[in-house]
Amino acid sequence: MSAQGLPAHILALFTPRPPPQHLPPQVTKKNIKLAGCAEYVEFFSSAANPPKEPWESPLERKARRHAEKLQAHKDSQKESITAYDPHKDPNASGDPFRTLFVGRVSYDTTEKKLKREFEVFGSIKKVRMVYDQKGKPRGYAFIEFDHERDLKNAYKQGDGKKIDGRRVMVDVERGRTVEGWLPRRLGGGRGPGRLGKPSKKKQKKLLAAKEDATEKEKEIARKEKKEDKEKEKDKKEEKEGGRKEKEKEKEKEKEKEEKKGKEKDRDRDEKRDKEKDRKRDRSRSRDRSRDRDDRKKKSRRD
Repeated sequence: MSAQGLPAHILALFTPRPPPQHLPPQVTKKNIKLAGCAEYVEFFSSAANPPKEPWESPLERKARRHAEKLQAHKDSQKESITAYDPHKDPNASGDPFRTLFVGRVSYDTTEKKLKREFEVFGSIKKVRMVYDQKGKPRGYAFIEFDHERDLKNAYKQGDGKKIDGRRVMVDVERGRTVEGWLPRRLGGGRGPGRLGKPSKKKQKKLLAAKEDATEKEKEIARKEKKEDKEKEKDKKEEKEGGRKEKEKEKEKEKEKEEKKGKEKDRDRDEKRDKEKDRKRDRSRSRDRSRDRDDRKKKSRRD
């Protein structure tokens, strides 16, 4: 069958493929002989290793800076602690044993308002609010009473009093009355004092901590109860074992007593039998002697 008359695109299907590309023969390379490194030891450097460069992680850098700041703050505090002397303070005037400290005061509260609020406890000699360098109130004040008993009443009844929407904290003046006392800015202070209500998150955390503590206490109590029960069981078993041993000993003693009683009864029976035998022998000997005597008498008669 000839392919003449067919279209070109069909004739292209029957055309032979070109011959494959000629490649040169593959040359085999010589294998490299591998040897040890003893020959090259002479070329190694004999100098000591260079020192390791110090590297600091971000967390270590943060901790170092915090420690440096804390140490610098402590050093500056030492100087201010040595220079602190409340008796030489020109603003601290009046009798310290009749002076009341009032903290957590609202910034809107004035000296007149404080005097009006604390005049309920007694006559006031002087009220001094503390201000910063810019003239803004620091939130605490000192009230000097005419009598010490009024100070005691204010100290007992004035803590937690609400003034201008804030509950104030009341304390005696400790700077000039307590030796070695330091204010809070120098690392001292009275402490947390009266605390307000915690937030909802803190309340939840406190409740969770309490629940965990109660669960741990319950677990400890359960373990202790189990241990006590086990100890009681051991004691009962020991007591029962002792009772059983005592019962066994009593049974053994009873058996021994029964054996002794049986032996005594046997001895008694044997003695009785022997006595009976003796009596029989005696009666027989008597009968024999009588028979002999009778025979002798008869023989004599005859």
